[in-house]
Amino acid sequence: MGDLTIGERLKDIKEKLGMVTSIGWAVLFGEHQLGEVTVRGQKMRAFKRVPNCIGDLYRPYLKAQASKEWFIYESERVTFAQAEQAMDALAAELSASFGIKKGSVVGLAMRNLPELCIGFLAVTAMGAVAVPLNSLWGTKELEYAVKDSACTVLIADAERLSAAQPFLEGSAVKKILVRGTAEEAADFGAARWEDVLATGQGKPFPSTKDVDADDDVMIMYTSGSTGFPKGVVHTHRSMGNLLKFLELTTKIVPDPKPKSLLSVPLFHITALAGVFLSSMPRGEGIVMMRKWDAGEGLRLIETEECSRFTGVPTMVGDMLAHPEYTPERIRTMKAMFAAGAPVPPQQVAAMRQKAKNVQNGQVYGCTETIIGTMNRGVDYLKHPKSAGRPIPLIVGIVIKDPETGKTLPDGSRGEICIRGVTVMKCYHNRPEDTAKVIDSEGYYHTGDVGRMEGGFLYIMDRIKDMIIRGGENIDCAEIEAALHANPSVREASVFGLPDERLGEVVGAAVFANGDVTPTQLSDTVAAALAKFKVPLPEHIFLRSEELPKGATGKIDKKGLREFYQGQLGAPRSKL
Repeated sequence: MGDLTIGERLKDIKEKLGMVTSIGWAVLFGEHQLGEVTVRGQKMRAFKRVPNCIGDLYRPYLKAQASKEWFIYESERVTFAQAEQAMDALAAELSASFGIKKGSVVGLAMRNLPELCIGFLAVTAMGAVAVPLNSLWGTKELEYAVKDSACTVLIADAERLSAAQPFLEGSAVKKILVRGTAEEAADFGAARWEDVLATGQGKPFPSTKDVDADDDVMIMYTSGSTGFPKGVVHTHRSMGNLLKFLELTTKIVPDPKPKSLLSVPLFHITALAGVFLSSMPRGEGIVMMRKWDAGEGLRLIETEECSRFTGVPTMVGDMLAHPEYTPERIRTMKAMFAAGAPVPPQQVAAMRQKAKNVQNGQVYGCTETIIGTMNRGVDYLKHPKSAGRPIPLIVGIVIKDPETGKTLPDGSRGEICIRGVTVMKCYHNRPEDTAKVIDSEGYYHTGDVGRMEGGFLYIMDRIKDMIIRGGENIDCAEIEAALHANPSVREASVFGLPDERLGEVVGAAVFANGDVTPTQLSDTVAAALAKFKVPLPEHIFLRSEELPKGATGKIDKKGLREFYQGQLGAPRSKL
């Protein structure tokens, strides 16, 4: 047990006994009995009592918490009952006036707002397909996702509708404007959110009797090795089993006054599943932030008496390092979880020193699997470098040889592969890409290198050529393509550079002709891609000769990355 205190040891024993008892009764005799289902030709464990349409799971949760506050955004307060009423009105009007039915695709493009959550509920509860779109995207990326997913309706705020106007002009896509004036709606050729809800009041909720558990319910876009975002398709079955598991966790870690700070964008699975969806069975209030700011986060935790925080490690580190941080400000906080990127060891130590009464931990998963592992409580203190144990009951993890596909013994280094009922159905419109990552045994190949030891997963590296900047996945090939738009660029290699705050930032080695400057190259990328993908001028390294290459003729990206990482160390970025 290492340097654990007696109190921590007793707490660990009590927690594990309580967990075993709660899970055991629920799984054997209660609402969480397990059975088998066939998914992609493979038999998998799943919860028995999961309805075909996920909306039938929402209803009991919403009604059980009717009078509680659910969404808190600035001065606004929305109860579970009010959210259900808005969900019903929106679904009814989408069906009656916008032609939305089972299988129709609706895009949701806005910052973290109550309307995004209500829109997601309405669309999925009626058997249609919700597409949460990245609010940081520019016109090019939005156009790709809207067209690739075949959205027929786009629900968006003014900033996102403005970005979408160039490709929506003259299209058949119908628009609903969130938080806009009548004049703005007229300019966009959109209906106003308030008007849509008012018209839908009292209309019948669309029938879902024909919805099947294997029907699509969500497409969430994630960066991929091709440079274009891939649409990850989830079904009513995968999302429904996720909700049943989240419901089960309320038996393990009860919280009499649950309230969570939402700091991560809802177009990420961390926020959508780990905060928004998990709040329903918990009856948990969600305090929404428009944009991350550590000082504002501390203020909201203190004034709203938040009990749970889930965010990328950067955010946790920002709060602990904030000059106005004191343990008293987070006195109501019971749990703080990091997700989306590995947790630096120094942050684990800082949590234990500065937030002694807060249970901390990390989770590992991805858009394709939703859930994977969790490391929490005493396990986290004992194994701070581990991503944790596989989520019990419905997730299986093995380490496979990336070359042969064979499962490797405990302690071996290989590719992390995840199997379970919550794994995605496919990549939208990409059967070949799907076949590359889901094998004949039903395992999803994450592209991450790791090992299993004593039931704990350790992540060691990434096979996929990806940068994780503050929890945002950034594809190197996309930035390399943008750099090559500058006629002076002959060769470009993009890689991650260490950063104390964000984990990684974008770096690039460029072989170019002429007098082009790093600032000009940064501007070239900024003209094509979202801000978070743009390398700063000081992180663009101009070279007067060809980039080094390996025996196969490919640019030695690993060597370049190691060289520049060694030169820079770990700078601390600015927002």
